Amino acid sequence: MSSIEVGGISRAIEDMLEEYADLTFEVTDKALDAGTKVLIKNLKAASPKGTTGEFAKSWKKKKSYKLRRYVGNTKMVEGQKGEVPLSNILEYSAVRGKPFIKRTYDNSINEIANAIIGEVKKG
Repeated sequence: MSSIEVGGISRAIEDMLEEYADLTFEVTDKALDAGTKVLIKNLKAASPKGTTGEFAKSWKKKKSYKLRRYVGNTKMVEGQKGEVPLSNILEYSAVRGKPFIKRTYDNSINEIANAIIGEVKKG
């Protein structure tokens, strides 16, 4: 009868858990990308077009940290004290504001969640 070393079982379990953690990380990372893509698509569609459509084309994702995504608009305009993000003016200005960012995010939550869940199921 063959015997199994305790250290061997321990290492085998450790390897399996590490492989599972890596797979979970990869799937989660892809799922976040899918959710981010949905939000950017919806923000582009909801953005004021203006004469050039440059603002709508300026939505970008930023991936600075593991398992985190940031979505922002890179279009800047000249303000009183230098450049200001146009998205801030549109979302928060009492004079020129035409808020749509938070509303678009709120309206996109189910679609974002479905994109994330779909990507996780593909696994």
